[in-house]
Amino acid sequence: MEISKLDDNKLKKAIELQKLDRDNESLSILKELNKKNPKSYKISGILGLVLGKIGKRKEAIPYLNFATLNSKYEHFHLSLYISYAEIEEYDRAFKVLFNYLEKYSADLFQDTLKELLEGLLEGYGITYRDKIIFYAKKNHILIPKGLD
Repeated sequence: MEISKLDDNKLKKAIELQKLDRDNESLSILKELNKKNPKSYKISGILGLVLGKIGKRKEAIPYLNFATLNSKYEHFHLSLYISYAEIEEYDRAFKVLFNYLEKYSADLFQDTLKELLEGLLEGYGITYRDKIIFYAKKNHILIPKGLD
């Protein structure tokens, strides 16, 4: 959904504030924009990113969920994955990861896949072993000895 020029300028201001680590000011603007533009995946996603940045992962999830339904922007998906993992909702985290990788190639998720492969060697994530290896291969990531 398109937003007005005025709201787009406010969004740019919120992003600049966030880059300067003035997160509370950024959040204030983003929450106001989200109320005015509840169907904007971009505003919702950026709001979720800033909430995640300041450690409010659980609060970020609804915004990121909405954003990921309407955007292929990998940063939103990665932040949602991390948010679920940090609140120990691992099944949901893996679902986000695999749903994204089913449709798109990994860029930011490349490091995630490498970490998951290392975890498999240490006995973590075994439930998802086959999918982790499948998506790692699909994204041309070297499979460590012992997993191939």
